[in-house]
Amino acid sequence: MSMFPHTITMYNVEIYTDKTTFKDVLVNHITILRGVLLDASKAVNVRESGLVGADAVNLYIPFSVVAVDGVTRAPKEYAGPVEFWRAEDKSRLWTMSIGGTKAQVDGSCFFVKGEAVHPDLDAQAIEMMYDHVYGITTIDEKDFGGLPHWEIGAS
Repeated sequence: MSMFPHTITMYNVEIYTDKTTFKDVLVNHITILRGVLLDASKAVNVRESGLVGADAVNLYIPFSVVAVDGVTRAPKEYAGPVEFWRAEDKSRLWTMSIGGTKAQVDGSCFFVKGEAVHPDLDAQAIEMMYDHVYGITTIDEKDFGGLPHWEIGAS
């Protein structure tokens, strides 16, 4: 049982060109992360201070987070972005990288509050379906103290 109450759905987006049709093909690598903390209090700071560049939310992900595949529910392990994108088989891996949603590009990463599993939809369609869709703007690894975790800034 985690000390954090929230669940998010992490999308790692891959776009490749089909060699027979020459069409771009979207592949969403979807991971459900249970036991995270999504703190939206920064949104109040943005409204009150007018600092549009400020992150809308902070996301805290313990290194021990429970991560499962959004479709198969198989367990997943964290891999750094370089390792993740180089892996032939990404089915048991998840990662985080800066950038996502607004400019749907290969290798982008975004997350949705709650469980939101849509393998065939692009980020724009997902943004139209959910209120809480965020692109990652900062990633800080805090691998010390009582709770090793990632602190994610997102907007």
